[in-house]
Amino acid sequence: MGQQAGAEGVWRRVHPDNLVLLETTTGTVAIELALDAAPQHVAQFRKAVRSGVFEGEFFYRVIEGHVAQAGLEFEQRLAGWPDLPLEAERTVAADGFVPLGNADLFAATAGHRDGFAAGRDGEQEWLLNCPGALGLARSAAPDTGSIEFFIPLGPRRYLDRNYTIFGRVIDGMDNVNRLKRVDPEAAENYPDLFEKDEAASNAAFAARAARLAGNEILSVSLAIDLPVATRPDYEVMATPSAEWETLKTSKRDYSEIDAFVHTPPMVLDMCSLPVPARRVTPQTGD
Repeated sequence: MGQQAGAEGVWRRVHPDNLVLLETTTGTVAIELALDAAPQHVAQFRKAVRSGVFEGEFFYRVIEGHVAQAGLEFEQRLAGWPDLPLEAERTVAADGFVPLGNADLFAATAGHRDGFAAGRDGEQEWLLNCPGALGLARSAAPDTGSIEFFIPLGPRRYLDRNYTIFGRVIDGMDNVNRLKRVDPEAAENYPDLFEKDEAASNAAFAARAARLAGNEILSVSLAIDLPVATRPDYEVMATPSAEWETLKTSKRDYSEIDAFVHTPPMVLDMCSLPVPARRVTPQTGD
């Protein structure tokens, strides 16, 4: 399933198989999945989306400057979703990787591949924990994640290569940022949550829902599963492209700003300039 180029090759179309539409109480969030970087994670996430398991759930851990995390929250609820091996990095040739153009604090070389922020060291490559990345939450062991996901609210580069990144927000990050800040609750704080007494369990889940009100996931869908006539369509600026290089230069060179007393150094922080994406008129023929 190859990506399709937009006008004059400047824009790359997001295939609807890799486009997730996450509807929250704060608005719509569009996510592109990184199939090549983390195929097992993408496959399981697609399965989870199609199962409807996320609908009516919450972003239950939203820490200012850190991450917004969502899913079923408690291990007791994750039975049936197999743990995944860590896919935080892979061995891949440099062809198609576009270096940022200046040094990075965390990677030997930082840049982009198909619009995804990435780092490289030799033949190893990994996606970065920049704001808007889609990562898999897990316990301490590297192969303990299944479907709980997180979105960094700020640069969390120390997580690079330690947690699998398998997508990124391409539209609606403002809606993620508007989520209510909330700390997760330990299961023992809801003593009746998993009791056999159905009434007590329902009351405990109702209390949880009240605490997390405002962070609800209303629906999640893959664009490929929506009717073509109503399916949103997105394009991402092609990397590499002359337009991307021009944009990077414009954000690196402030020498023409008369108001600056001290001209900033001509460097670009890896997470400060996400590759632009845009919603376009839907195409047909998928």
